[in-house]
Amino acid sequence: MKKIILFILCIGIGLSAGSWVVWNQQQPPEEESFKDGHVIARHVGTSVANTAAIEELVKQLPFSEALTGVSVDGTTVKMTYEPTEKGQADWTGSNGKAIQYGNAAFLESRLSKLIMHQTLALFLSVSDLSELQIHYRDSFSEVTFDMDRQRIEDYTPRDIERASSSANRFNRVVVEDYVLVDSRRTVFFEKFQESLQILPEK
Repeated sequence: MKKIILFILCIGIGLSAGSWVVWNQQQPPEEESFKDGHVIARHVGTSVANTAAIEELVKQLPFSEALTGVSVDGTTVKMTYEPTEKGQADWTGSNGKAIQYGNAAFLESRLSKLIMHQTLALFLSVSDLSELQIHYRDSFSEVTFDMDRQRIEDYTPRDIERASSSANRFNRVVVEDYVLVDSRRTVFFEKFQESLQILPEK
């Protein structure tokens, strides 16, 4: 009887382990989540006056499972992200501590990639968007990134000005050549340091 029970337990453990391996193999690498050019290309020309379309667009951007709010106020779009406590380390790289601007962990984090990606994606696809506010909250920190069209257009490199013309171009130029490149994220946040507020301040 004991051998039978032990045999059944072994089978159960084996099936559970196998399911976990298969599930993890099915999860795309985090970098792939940012390659949403098909979403951006489909929404090019969307107006902020079409609130429903803007909300639909924002909800299809990467990591929308942590999106807790999106609103349109005139020509301003506001977005709020609040990850679960379990997922906070993946978002900020702070490992249970307050975010520190400028350190490698923040610049390599999901949050820095998301801010850069969402900013470029929305200003490239929504022609009459004048201001974007991205808010992030977790148990240790609050982050606000505020950007307007004039400043982002002054920054936008020529090779990505028309990158929303096709899904493949957006993925290749905006995501692979900019958002996922550490040195270019560093330049982005250095240029827009005044747009980024992190609380508590260090």
